[in-house]
Amino acid sequence: MIVRQFPWPKLRFGRKLMRRLSVGLALLALRILVLRPSPASALTPKHYTELTSPPLPEIQIPKYSRFQLKNGLIVYLMEDHELPLVSGTALFRTGDRLEPGDKVGLAGLTGTVLRTGGTQQRSADALNQLLEQRAASVETSIGATSGSASFDALTEDLGDVFGLFAEVIRQPIFAPDKLDLAKNQTRGGIARRNDSPDDITGRECEQLIYGETSPYARIVEYATLDNISRDDVVKFYQTYFHPNNMILGIVGDFNSKQMRSLI
Repeated sequence: MIVRQFPWPKLRFGRKLMRRLSVGLALLALRILVLRPSPASALTPKHYTELTSPPLPEIQIPKYSRFQLKNGLIVYLMEDHELPLVSGTALFRTGDRLEPGDKVGLAGLTGTVLRTGGTQQRSADALNQLLEQRAASVETSIGATSGSASFDALTEDLGDVFGLFAEVIRQPIFAPDKLDLAKNQTRGGIARRNDSPDDITGRECEQLIYGETSPYARIVEYATLDNISRDDVVKFYQTYFHPNNMILGIVGDFNSKQMRSLI
């Protein structure tokens, strides 16, 4: 029978090595803890008077030009040649705060059908097709305190799109079928306006603040919508859409002298 001897020398050497490693790790951990700043000192918040920040950069107002036409139209032009795009917005002094109390919704319908109703030269569908072919847009709307008409176009299409933009503002026809469509869409909004809790709270808050009869808190209803005729829309448009009641701003890739001539 062969008896295998246990390697005692190797075992003693391994135990010594393990003890040395343990002692070394303990000393390393102790040194890290001593040198590491305490969490209290590292995270102590400063008083707001001790906070510092670098100075804000100086505001650089881009160069622009301003002029007024003989008809009272005020124009602002700002060239920006970074991209071959041109955008413009016309603001009108109007708003649904100026509509009669029994015709709430009149201003919104006017702002919608001004664009969707077509012009004296083109139907709404023809206008849409021309704009889509040029990847351009012309939009109109009327809010609580102002009305707006805007356009976006590529530089190469500026002449055509600006012509359509002016045509929409100057020669709308408020097609009866488009007005009826806008009314039906508004009726759909009335039917769904209680679906959102946010809409309910916002509406009720405005009435509590301004009062139910205030023009800033009035709500379009089925009854007020039924009181609005096409003649009302045309009259509202004719009352507020004039050159001396608007400001036009244009920014983008254009020559100011040529743009002024175009306007």
